[in-house]
Amino acid sequence: MIAGDSLLDRSARYSRWHATRALLIGAFFALTLVALLAFQAASEPLRLELGKASPKTILAPERVTFVSAILTNDARAKAEAQVKEAYDPPDAHRTREQVRYANRVFDYYDSVRHDPYSALDRKLEWVQQIPTLTVPSLIMSRTLALDEPVYHRVVSETLYVLDLTMRDVIRPSDLSAQSALIPSRISLALPAEQAELVTAWTQVFLTPNSFFNPIRTKEERARARESVGAVYRTLEKGQAIVREGEVVTALALEALAETGFLRPNLTAADYAGPGLFALLLALLLAVFVIRLRPSLIAHPRALLLMACLILLFAAGAKTLGDRPTLLHYLYPLSAAAMLLAVLVDSTIALGAAIILAMTFGFFVHGSLELTMYALAGGIVAALSLGRIERLHVFLWSGAYVAAANAAVVAIFRALALEKDWAVWNTSLLAALVNGALAGLIALGSLFVIGKLFGITTSLELLDLARPTHPLLKKLLVEAPGTYHHSLIVSQLAEQAAQRVGADALLVRVAAYYHDVGKTREPQSFVENQMDGINVHDTLEPKTSAGIVIDHVPRGIALAKKYGVPERLRDFIPQHHGTTLAAYFHRKAIKTNSGNTAVDEKDYRYPGPKPQSRETAILMLADGVEATTRAERPTTPEQIRAIIDRIFNERLRDGQLDESDLTLRDLQQIKEAFFGVLQGLYHPRVRYPEPPQAVGGEQSTVNSQQ
Repeated sequence: MIAGDSLLDRSARYSRWHATRALLIGAFFALTLVALLAFQAASEPLRLELGKASPKTILAPERVTFVSAILTNDARAKAEAQVKEAYDPPDAHRTREQVRYANRVFDYYDSVRHDPYSALDRKLEWVQQIPTLTVPSLIMSRTLALDEPVYHRVVSETLYVLDLTMRDVIRPSDLSAQSALIPSRISLALPAEQAELVTAWTQVFLTPNSFFNPIRTKEERARARESVGAVYRTLEKGQAIVREGEVVTALALEALAETGFLRPNLTAADYAGPGLFALLLALLLAVFVIRLRPSLIAHPRALLLMACLILLFAAGAKTLGDRPTLLHYLYPLSAAAMLLAVLVDSTIALGAAIILAMTFGFFVHGSLELTMYALAGGIVAALSLGRIERLHVFLWSGAYVAAANAAVVAIFRALALEKDWAVWNTSLLAALVNGALAGLIALGSLFVIGKLFGITTSLELLDLARPTHPLLKKLLVEAPGTYHHSLIVSQLAEQAAQRVGADALLVRVAAYYHDVGKTREPQSFVENQMDGINVHDTLEPKTSAGIVIDHVPRGIALAKKYGVPERLRDFIPQHHGTTLAAYFHRKAIKTNSGNTAVDEKDYRYPGPKPQSRETAILMLADGVEATTRAERPTTPEQIRAIIDRIFNERLRDGQLDESDLTLRDLQQIKEAFFGVLQGLYHPRVRYPEPPQAVGGEQSTVNSQQ
């Protein structure tokens, strides 16, 4: 494939075998990444136990700020403890029910009092049977013995005091206090004996109307807990975390863990988290490729390249250690994104940059600064490169990466309120060196990696476009007419590709090599025939067609021999597609005696039809150039007529069905072809005959026009 190949933009076209290979590559990538992340943990030389004396003094190696889980939990627990229990508001319905209940009890009491046939003891017995009524017998008997006006006065005052008291908030814990306040709420006009009865009856009916709400209490305490933000703890460089002989506290262990001095004993669970994180990254990358570049599945070498580059640079990051140092700022992680942008495309490079940044952040215990540092540089590297035709673009990309790195460093130094200019200068210098290293590494390894994975870069295409290339020199020497034809076709195809946004460099270089198979028998092709001698005049049409069609497999074999990349070799069969060698087919029909039918298959090229915009453009350019060379039009109308005829023939024959060209593209290609051909076949001014005296000199001038 070609770096930045337009085939990557097409809908997925892959077989089951392609999908199987892609799955194998994905499994290799996922398992290797799991190994890198899950087995990062190593045994720690220092072991301290909570509550025991420290065997040595440990100082912070550098200034570090971290979220203290212990201090945060303490602050949140304190805030939670300050929230009192939540109670529901007074239940008016409960108050009304109690007043109604008191009314029913007194109504029953009244009916018992008016019973003329029962003695006082019998009446007392009946009222004591009222369920849930816990009134001393003395109060009950005294109430039964009241005369009518006094009874109604006691009942009325009891209901009034009960209603008044239960309007207040009465919690279960407040019931005793509220009961004690009842005597002060009784009318002073009542005698003491009656007031005592009112107090007793009111206390019987008094009940809590506000109860503890555990849900609201939990919510309010949760809100109070959440309102407390993370508590940060800062250790200055050289500050003692724990001193020799001091009892190790939980805060000291936390600080030692944050500074990388202490790790607990590792268990299988310690490997599960990193392993799952690695699998998540692999899954995200797979989804990224399937959604944005599904046709990459049909290019296993590109998939393997992406996997190997990510794993290689991730392994390099792992060797730097988990404590941020200057080396982390110098490590050129963005070189991987540069290489993928040039060798595959910018979209794939962007996905790889995100995965590498998250992996890099994992290796340094989630350092936000280093994660953003790697992410910013990777994104800039991925988006600043693509199809390259000059080496200096790597230097510019490195400069952009350096600027992004410096911006991230400056932002985080400002957030940390760093005032030491030496720290600023060191960090910024490391950021700039990182960008330069990334550009140089990408440039230096581009050719080797491209060859290793069979990916042709724009730089290699430029090298193949050199006229001194051995195969082009062979074409020029052995088939000069074909060489000239290829140059004109390259101009037509390049202009057309630029018009429709296809890869102009690819199609231009492909045009140079599309007819190299004609070097085998160059005299069999009209552009190489001299003095009007045509070898096909003495041959059978089928034989002639076979010779002409055979230049396709010969060209493929010759291109392989001279190391022409596969993507360029695809143009050799596709620029003819399955078209018909029409001249020889018509000649065969004309000369056929009628005894045997002419088999059209013998006169068709083997194909396949053009599979991309670039191969389709080359097919059209080749047909238009050959026809205009044969017919030599003299007016713009004749040129347009030839272009329209060739395009219509290819469309009717279905040669463009498998390419991505649209009708709008075809119209723009026609205009591009017309612009080039009009310059080649413009009418020439006929010069007047020169005077006889200076005829020799004037003839020489005319021949040079």
